[in-house]
Amino acid sequence: MSEQLKYIIQELAKEPFSKTYNLISFDSLEPLQLLQVLTDVMSVIDPKQKVDIREEAPDQTAVRMFNTLRILKYKPPTEQIFRSGLVQGDKLVIYPILEWLLKRIPDLQKRAHLARFLVKVDVPPEIMAEDPIPDLYAQYEESMDQFKDLHKEAEGLKNAGYNTGEIKKDISNMEDEKEQLIKRVERLKRKVESHPNSTTMMNVARNLRLERDREKKLAEQRQEQSTLIQHEDQRIRRLQSQLNDTRQAAVGANPEGEFLSYRQSNILIEFNDSFRSTFSHNL
Repeated sequence: MSEQLKYIIQELAKEPFSKTYNLISFDSLEPLQLLQVLTDVMSVIDPKQKVDIREEAPDQTAVRMFNTLRILKYKPPTEQIFRSGLVQGDKLVIYPILEWLLKRIPDLQKRAHLARFLVKVDVPPEIMAEDPIPDLYAQYEESMDQFKDLHKEAEGLKNAGYNTGEIKKDISNMEDEKEQLIKRVERLKRKVESHPNSTTMMNVARNLRLERDREKKLAEQRQEQSTLIQHEDQRIRRLQSQLNDTRQAAVGANPEGEFLSYRQSNILIEFNDSFRSTFSHNL
């Protein structure tokens, strides 16, 4: 228990509790005072729990704490001892609860927030039987399911890595780099302008850039024409294949058919030679 007590005192010394207990003073707290400490911790998790238990009836305190711990899904070792010990402010029951709460405050805060929307309202059976309560309750449950889906989607977006702070930092860094580049260009520009032959050098640089652009365009044209030649070669091979088929079909035919096949072959050869000569000249 000493390690447990040390942890509780250590956590209560931090914000937002800022309690100045030591082992002796905390272990000497009266049951009512210990219940108030438990209430204070619960109020950090759920602000609705912020009450002065001296102004609250004991049975109300017990019901409030039982319900809160149930919503937070605290599982006591022994149910019967837990209930009686919690009502009596028994340190053997309170200390484990405090330790459990203090170790999980962020998660429990989220759970308490969601409980406002996800803990179903208990409706007595006699009221549930009255019209239109069943339909309204069905709509209530449907809205609760929609809330679950929307909350899950929102949490997914939060955890997706879209950190606006990091994005703003990246933008700021890029702006700084841009400013540095502008300053560097200005320095180089002043350095060039101060050179005796700056005008000539600028003209040479401009002409060099134009020639490189022209060279790039010519390379693109050569590539386009090479692609066109490949396509035409494929077309010629296809026509050659058709011509061969025609020749085979003309075997044994009359002289006019043989002459026509011969003439088609010559025309295809002339077209092929002319096409290659034209594109070779362009390249």
